[in-house]
Amino acid sequence: MNIKKGIIFTAIFVSAGSLFAQTGNIKKAQTNFQKYFEVKQAGTPQLGTTYITTAKEAIDAAVVHEKTKESAEAWTIYSLVYGNLGADNNSEEDINKAKEAIAKARSLDTDKKNEENIKNSEHNLYAYNFNKGVAAWDKQDYPGAYNAFSDALTYMPGDTTLTYYAGIAAVQSQDYQKGLEKYLALVDRKDYSEHKKIVKDIPNLYLSLSDTTNALKYAREAAKMYPEDNEIANQNINYNIALGNTTGIMSELKSQIEKEPTNKTLYFYLGIAESSLGNNETALEAYKKALEIDPNYVDANINAGVSLVNIIKDELSVINADKTLSNNQYNSKVTALKEKVKPAEAYFAKVVEIEPNNESALRGLKSVYDFLQLEDKAKAIQDKLNAL
Repeated sequence: MNIKKGIIFTAIFVSAGSLFAQTGNIKKAQTNFQKYFEVKQAGTPQLGTTYITTAKEAIDAAVVHEKTKESAEAWTIYSLVYGNLGADNNSEEDINKAKEAIAKARSLDTDKKNEENIKNSEHNLYAYNFNKGVAAWDKQDYPGAYNAFSDALTYMPGDTTLTYYAGIAAVQSQDYQKGLEKYLALVDRKDYSEHKKIVKDIPNLYLSLSDTTNALKYAREAAKMYPEDNEIANQNINYNIALGNTTGIMSELKSQIEKEPTNKTLYFYLGIAESSLGNNETALEAYKKALEIDPNYVDANINAGVSLVNIIKDELSVINADKTLSNNQYNSKVTALKEKVKPAEAYFAKVVEIEPNNESALRGLKSVYDFLQLEDKAKAIQDKLNAL
């Protein structure tokens, strides 16, 4: 998983005429902070050192002066100054001062005149913690990344990217409970680009916590959310089978097939379920049903080919184990198997026709050609695989 590297710029300082008191140290701090921010935005932050230092000295004086120590304007500027100092110098101490100042400014800003700049200051802390999380992730300090992303969420509650980043950082730390909490917060956010990955991972996290009930529940929910996603469907079926719900999932599938007899995906799911049980013959029949509906169904073609190859392998194992067979009998049975495996070539070839670089289909073809001892064809496929 690659964490987004884009650095979030600190929020633009808002100057709104009467927004700030225009006298004494407050005015001085505001003016110098504005100049500092302008040169910083121009890409020359080193030129703003004098301005930010002057702004700091002025606002430090303002927040302790009898006439301005309870000024919402003063504490708002204080939070902006220290938030930028903290971000510029990677200073946790300055960031904490900004955090305290935000709380103070908000409590004093009863008329909401400073609301926009308070939000800007909060954005500074969001940016600081986001970047801190990215830096921790890059160092593989996953607990640190989780803490930083979670802190950033304080200032950007509900942000999908932050929530996801905090979740994957927790998972990387093997703190599955915290990871699960973040992932669950995104279950209803199907608009989020990583939603499919999230709902697919939730059952795995529950299983890591030995909660099989919720693992099954969310595997089923994921399959409902993404009915056309074969990996998620496979996961749902595999979870049900692995956790002893084979009959339940099979009856559910067959019941749905009766309702939708032309739904190719349901036959495909049935094939997966049968394959998971080791029933290659019935799995093959299910995949054939799917292909009757859509001969170009790539996944069904691949799985039909794999099922047939597995059937041949099983039968070959029986033949190899039968020491009572004469050479002629053995050769005759192998010849019959070579004839029987030929439809698998057609299944895999259909996929390659549709998707020439499909590795699963190419490897399937290679295995068939190897068994048929068609060396030239096997080599041609291997060359293509090597090129890929």
